[in-house]
Amino acid sequence: MKKILPVFLFFFLFAGVFWTGCKQPSGRKASENRQAKNEFLISDKQVGVITKGMSIRDLYGILPAKNIKKIKTKADVAADADDTYYIYGNDKKLLFIINTARENDLRSGINRIDVKDKRFVTEKGVGLASSVGEIRKAYDPIDFIPTANEIVLFIPEIDANFEISKNSLPGTVWNDSTGVVDNNVPDSTAITALTVFWTHPQESVVSRTFWHDLFYKFLDWCKTELPSIAILVLFFMGALYLLKIITGRINKVAANRAKRSLNADHIETQKRIKTLAGVISSIGKIILWVIFLLILLSKFNINIAPILASAGIVGLAVGFGAQELVRDFISGFFILLENQIRTGDTAIINGTVGTVEDIEMRTITLRDTSGVVHIFQNGKIDTLSNMTKGWSAIIVEIGVNYKEEVDTVTNFLKEIGDELLNDSDFTPRMLGSVEVWSIDQFGENAMILKVKITTKAGEQWGVAREFRRRVKKTFDAHNIDLKTPRNPVYNIQILNSDPAKPPVP
Repeated sequence: MKKILPVFLFFFLFAGVFWTGCKQPSGRKASENRQAKNEFLISDKQVGVITKGMSIRDLYGILPAKNIKKIKTKADVAADADDTYYIYGNDKKLLFIINTARENDLRSGINRIDVKDKRFVTEKGVGLASSVGEIRKAYDPIDFIPTANEIVLFIPEIDANFEISKNSLPGTVWNDSTGVVDNNVPDSTAITALTVFWTHPQESVVSRTFWHDLFYKFLDWCKTELPSIAILVLFFMGALYLLKIITGRINKVAANRAKRSLNADHIETQKRIKTLAGVISSIGKIILWVIFLLILLSKFNINIAPILASAGIVGLAVGFGAQELVRDFISGFFILLENQIRTGDTAIINGTVGTVEDIEMRTITLRDTSGVVHIFQNGKIDTLSNMTKGWSAIIVEIGVNYKEEVDTVTNFLKEIGDELLNDSDFTPRMLGSVEVWSIDQFGENAMILKVKITTKAGEQWGVAREFRRRVKKTFDAHNIDLKTPRNPVYNIQILNSDPAKPPVP
């Protein structure tokens, strides 16, 4: 029950938002009725059929679509400006030009109206055809605001700007350095432009309008952006799958070529291919993830230009402050390029022996015989010994009693080596006959004979264990005394001052 309750709460909340968004505001029809009374009226809440608070979607609901044209100039496109709509009458005459608060949003409110038809007048009869004198008589107060190219007459009562072009004024009147006062503008001066500005207060989170707009914005976003995001995700998944296929194909083709080559060691080649395929796959995944995230951020209207600029700054920081990281990557690159070590090799890195499990551009992962994982930074590897590259060899020391005949022991060792080489289980693992070096040194209690066994990479330990087992059985059968070399042991007696007491061992 506790798990189902949040689901029901979410469902009822969504249904409430949907009902709120779909419900027609109660004042909308009344507003439309007021518009019909005077389609050319300008007031603080109306400009013809447009009322304050109306959106572009609402405008499409009361005017034919052919009368509304969305247009952008070259300057608008370059500046990424807000949407501009040209509104025409049924007689195809331009009535006004409107701008919205938000770009590409049909539910955005109208915040600017440039009146182009002289039939639009205020309740006091003032419009584009009026003069400055007529405006002075109709409205008080009036703010005269000088700008670089015109004088703006702002009427607070209707939130409208009547503009006078600089070219319409006598040269003695215009002086933008000292400012222009209303008494300097002749009453006969004609108006050149009329603009109405509406501001939209921020809606409260608990208001019906806020959730109404939010719901429809979400629906518009789903219709415009969600399909492209879905395509992007599918493309990204396909790219990852294609990368997997390509790396697998490269692995397979390289392995087949190695099999056709008579001089190639298949095991060694497979190690090399596996290592390079893993590095290529890792680099490809990083590139795909970066591209995918950048495109996805742009779909959520997040400007990626600062991110790219920050990446450049981070690159500079890496160059100055992360020299160790750069050194690791460069060292890793040359380790791969020179084929120094491969995945699956047994190696000694900085004195640690283990099997190479993973090779990256920055680190190498080594697992020792106890199962402990060691991770080495490529730039900090001082010594690297690959024990299984190309081929391997091992030296086996055999200690026998001094009373044994050396030649007899040597012949037995050669026979054991030949038997091992001819054994079908060990023939594929060995490279040539066992080399018996006879007496290498004289130990404290045994003669030391050395035997060299050459095998394929990584096979030396198994072959050496089998060789020692056969030596033990053969020597036991022929009563040859095996001796283990050891260090001499000295018994030191401590002399006591009392001769009557026996010495302490």
